[in-house]
Amino acid sequence: MDDSIIINNDDDNDTTDRSDEIVTDMISLIHSTTHSSYVTCSQLSSKLISYLSQIRFNDNQWNDLEKAVERFDQSDDHPDLRRFRQLIETISTCSNDCEERNYTLGRDANALFESICQLQELLQSHVNLNCTLLSKVIQQKDIRLLLADLMNLTGMNVGHQIHGILCNIVHLLCQIDQMFSISNVIDHPIVSNCIRIIQTSINNICENTKSTVISALRLLTDLLLTNEPFPVHSYGQLSNCVFLKSIFDLIENNGEDDELVLTLIKFILSLNLRFDYPHENPIMLTLVAVNEQISCRELIERLILLFNRSVDPIECKTMNSVIKFFKDLFGDGGTTSDALLFDSDRRLIVEIISRELADRSITDERTTEYLFLLELIFRSRSITSETCTRIDDLQTSFRAHLYAENCLKENRLIINEILRQHNWLTTNDMPFYL
Repeated sequence: MDDSIIINNDDDNDTTDRSDEIVTDMISLIHSTTHSSYVTCSQLSSKLISYLSQIRFNDNQWNDLEKAVERFDQSDDHPDLRRFRQLIETISTCSNDCEERNYTLGRDANALFESICQLQELLQSHVNLNCTLLSKVIQQKDIRLLLADLMNLTGMNVGHQIHGILCNIVHLLCQIDQMFSISNVIDHPIVSNCIRIIQTSINNICENTKSTVISALRLLTDLLLTNEPFPVHSYGQLSNCVFLKSIFDLIENNGEDDELVLTLIKFILSLNLRFDYPHENPIMLTLVAVNEQISCRELIERLILLFNRSVDPIECKTMNSVIKFFKDLFGDGGTTSDALLFDSDRRLIVEIISRELADRSITDERTTEYLFLLELIFRSRSITSETCTRIDDLQTSFRAHLYAENCLKENRLIINEILRQHNWLTTNDMPFYL
C-alpha cells in the first residue's frame, strides 16, 4: 500500500477528531449558557457554523468581533432593555385600569398574564447568567414608578397564580439590584400582601397556591435578610402570633413537600435573626403558646438535621442562623426547650456539638458559636452527668483548647464557665481557669 495514502488517512482522522471536538465544545458552551436542550443547541451551532463559513476572517477581525459583543452588551439600546420597559409599561397600564375598575382585572387579564410571564422569563434568564444589565434601568425614577404599579397588583383581585408570578418577579428584581428591595419594596404594601397571601392559603394548599406561597415567602425572606428596618405595621404583622402559627401549621402539615417546608424554614430562620432577646422573641413565645395545638416536630427534626450537616440554608454571613435558633431555644432558661424538645433531641444536639469541636481547628471562630450553645444547654440543667453521652469527647476538646496557646480568648472564657458550673466535666489534668 502507498505510504502517502496511509498518511492522508491519518490526517483525515485527525481533522475529523478536531472537528468533533470543536462542535462538542460549541454545543456544551451554548447548553451551559442557555440551559436549552442539546437538540436546540446543536441546531444553533449548525446555523452559526453556516453563517461563519460565509465570512472570511483574519486574526485581527476575530478580536474585533469580541469587542463588538462587548459593545452590544453595554449598549443603552440593548433589546432586553427595550423589552423590559415595554413589558412593565403594559403591566403598569393593566394595574391602573384594574384600580379604576375597583380592583377587578376585566378585559386586561390575558394581556397582563402574557406580559408578566414574559417578564418573569426575561428576569430569570438574567439572574441565571448573573447579568447586571437591567440594574442600571431599575434604578431610574420612571422605571421605579412603573414597578410600583406592578407591585400594587399583589393587592388586587387578579388571582393566586398572578399573585405568585408577581412576587417572584419582585424577588428576581431584588436579586438583580439589591438596592431595589431597600429603596422600593420594604416600605411597599406588597409586604402586607405577601403575608395575606400566605395566611389565606393555609387551608387550601394545592399546586397553584403552593407556588404562590413559595414566591411570597422567598420575597419576604429577601427583605428580612437585608437587615433593614420594616415599617412598624409590617413588622407587627410579621411577628404576629396568628401569622407565625400559620407558618408552623404549614410546616407540620406538609412534611412530605421538601420545597415548601425548606422555604418556610428559611423564612423562619431569617425572621429569627431579627430578634436579639429570647424572652422577647415572638417566634419562641409562639412556639410555646401553640405547643399543645401543634407538636412542631417537623420543624425541630428538620433543624436538627440541618445542624447535624453544618448547613445554614440562608447562608447568613454574620452568624449561623440554625445555631442562632437553637441558642434562642435554650436562651430563656429552658422554658422553650423544655416545651419543644425530647431528651433524645438534647443528647443529639450535644453529640453534634462534641463532634464539631473535635473536627474544627482551635482557631476556627465558628467554634465560639458551638461552645456558647453548649453552655446554654448545660445552664438549662437539661443535660447532666447521667444523661451526657459525650463526656470523654467533650473533656478532650476542652483540654485541647485550654492547653493551646492560640486558643481564642472568648472560647477559653466559655469553657472555664462551663467547668465552673458543671464540675463533673473537669479532670485532674485539666488546666482549670487558665
